[in-house]
Amino acid sequence: MTAVVGILNKQGIAIAADSAVTVSGTNNRKVYNSANKIFTLSKYYPVSVSIYNNASFMGIPWEILIKEYRKQLDKNSFNTLEEYKNDFFNWLKKNNSFLLKRMKLMIIS
Repeated sequence: MTAVVGILNKQGIAIAADSAVTVSGTNNRKVYNSANKIFTLSKYYPVSVSIYNNASFMGIPWEILIKEYRKQLDKNSFNTLEEYKNDFFNWLKKNNSFLLKRMKLMIIS
């Protein structure tokens, strides 16, 4: 189970998450305490995203997707968090060829 905490005041927001992740195999489960669950969505502006539950989307780790989006976002910015969210989801929809190529590579290897 993931715990994500956000604290907001007039001067800013602090976000924290635990680092535990459970990997299940055929007969056992292993807990690792080194997972990253908070990622910056922008390299230039204070916008972050946290993940929980499933660490991948269509077989691709969220970390890779977020970092690829961050590269193309570059210094672009939006006025609201909802605009960042919408742009990120639109990017996911538009870049399904990237996702499909990645999936094919994963299937072949």
